[in-house]
Amino acid sequence: MSATGPTAEPFGRRIGSVPVTIARSAAALERLGEAAGTVVVRPEAPLHDHGEGVACVACESRGDLRVLLFGLDEKRRRGLVAPFTQVVIDATGLADADSIRAALVPGARPALGLRDHIVARSFHLVDES
Repeated sequence: MSATGPTAEPFGRRIGSVPVTIARSAAALERLGEAAGTVVVRPEAPLHDHGEGVACVACESRGDLRVLLFGLDEKRRRGLVAPFTQVVIDATGLADADSIRAALVPGARPALGLRDHIVARSFHLVDES
């Protein structure tokens, strides 16, 4: 295969990568969420309190953007959700929206598995409002 073939960058962004916008205000969320072909993703708060440095898999997956986007992509692939052309992340209720951004910026947070590489190829950050 040539250097420009499909194996040149196996985890590079797909041509049909879906743009993602982070909405930090209610006005931005309302404006962006009304566009045709848009799906709004809302990371959820933890289920319960944890001690300092304690990790809870159930709680982490509720707020982990990569988990949420991977699940959304899988549902789209299986026909369980309508096709979409863009994603808006509802960050209006989050104290730390920077963690959402870090999940989408290449190299900002390490990929922990194939799921994270699939998300990096399938979605890309375009804007924050």
